[in-house]
Amino acid sequence: MSARNRIGKALREEIEVLHPRLRLLNFIVGALPHFCFNRLRTRLYRAFGLTVGPRTIILGHIELSGAGNIWKKFRIGADCQITSPLYVDLNGEVTIGSGVALAHHVVLVTSTHEPGPETQRCGKLKVAPIVIEEGCWIGAGTMVLPGVTIGRGSIIAAGAVVAASVPPNTLAGGVPARPIRALSTTDGEAD
Repeated sequence: MSARNRIGKALREEIEVLHPRLRLLNFIVGALPHFCFNRLRTRLYRAFGLTVGPRTIILGHIELSGAGNIWKKFRIGADCQITSPLYVDLNGEVTIGSGVALAHHVVLVTSTHEPGPETQRCGKLKVAPIVIEEGCWIGAGTMVLPGVTIGRGSIIAAGAVVAASVPPNTLAGGVPARPIRALSTTDGEAD
């Protein structure tokens, strides 16, 4: 490979995650105070290409990152409440079902690295999707890691690190998150 081709390849890799449309959106949304102009903010995210279901409200800034067409990798269902700040790594897909509530400082991470040799333990990039099914409530400061599905109607306690999938209608919490108890399918109380 010629020096010119190497430079071109390196430049393409460097600007692959630039996302000019996202930069413009962040500039506009950044001017809106937290918890104010929520419907306008939600409309702006839609207008710039994010899939956001009807009656969903975005209460602050969402930080999106990742390679490729991130707009097609993130979907939010209807009747959701998205509190912020929210960080979403979109190297893989993230799907948020209808009726989901995300509290402050939630982090959704779709990428990690395979362990490498002792000379460089952070090896090859590994990507896996995140799915948060309908009706879930994700507590403040929760981190959801690659490949996790949080089952329908579940609650994740504040501060949890969710490294494995959570069954439907389960209260889970801790580091790493573990099931605490089953939830009723009608009123949130234990069965």
